[in-house]
Amino acid sequence: MYINLSLKNIAYLLICAIGLGWIMHIGSFLIVPLVYALFIAILLRPLVNGLEKYLKWRSLAIFASFILVFIPFSIITGLVSYQLLSIVDGLPSIGDNLKVGIDTLQNALNGFLPPSLVLKPDQLSGQLGNILSGPISILGKGMIISSNILVGMTMTVIYTSFILLYSKSFKNFVIFQYEKMYRTDVKKVLGKIQEIIQHYISGMLLVIVVLSFINSLGLYIIGIEYAIFWGILAGLLAIIPYIGTLIGGLLPFLYALATTGSTWQPIAVLLMYGVVQQLEGNLITPKVVGDKVNVNPFAAIIALLFFGTLWGIGGVILALPCISIIRIILNEFEATKPISILLGADIGNNAYEFKRLAQA
Repeated sequence: MYINLSLKNIAYLLICAIGLGWIMHIGSFLIVPLVYALFIAILLRPLVNGLEKYLKWRSLAIFASFILVFIPFSIITGLVSYQLLSIVDGLPSIGDNLKVGIDTLQNALNGFLPPSLVLKPDQLSGQLGNILSGPISILGKGMIISSNILVGMTMTVIYTSFILLYSKSFKNFVIFQYEKMYRTDVKKVLGKIQEIIQHYISGMLLVIVVLSFINSLGLYIIGIEYAIFWGILAGLLAIIPYIGTLIGGLLPFLYALATTGSTWQPIAVLLMYGVVQQLEGNLITPKVVGDKVNVNPFAAIIALLFFGTLWGIGGVILALPCISIIRIILNEFEATKPISILLGADIGNNAYEFKRLAQA
């Protein structure tokens, strides 16, 4: 079988992809707050619509929604930050203890490895130290609000306000780009996107709170120093699929290995995080977030690497909802539907769908 591929079309596609990636990278300072604002606006839209029934002006309803949501959130964040400020001075020692824990783990591993595979001194700590201490330094820097963070937050609030204010106009603009016969389908797609973002953001916020409480309580019972710090850090890292939960459990394990001087406490930390991870993966996240984010693990990891490379930690947080939205859009076009199936979580059960598309 001969497939006629136009070199010209391939070149156009590559140029557009490279150009879009370049714009997304150099314009991240403007684009990332805009994407956050879009997600927050979609999350707040039902609240604004409800308040608008009682308040005369939509702008007043938007202002009231910000007060109802952001003031309690700011109070909770302030209280948690106040407690964590006492730990800031200890962050360097925490990082040093992590490296000591890695060296202890390396020495234990060398006792079981054959001579040809024995790790060299500082080989494991040199590679893992920077990776595992990254979340520590990020959290420590996050306690000091820099000018860039403040500007980004201000831009996000401003963008969110305008998106909420002109949401109907933006929605109609998108719908009117299509012929009348397709506009009903476009409305359905926009509804699916809105539902995914609302379920994902609200669900993940609840998951973070629940995991932070469970982790902190478990570590406190075990007797690990800075239990609240490790618990909240692991809860926040849960927003990174697959990788975050692993790092969130490995950090306090290494810290306990270096500081407790006992064997049962590090083992207890591993067992606790193993149980918490099973609860999170099989009960908490499926019940709270649901199956709206229908993306397979391989596509999720690729999305994490791609958006993380483009936008840093902000891109890592946005990766999963963004790839979910892309999958929904691709699923609406016959030409791109196979790509949507490849991104989906049920890719292994879609052999019939691939066959149908091939025969179409």
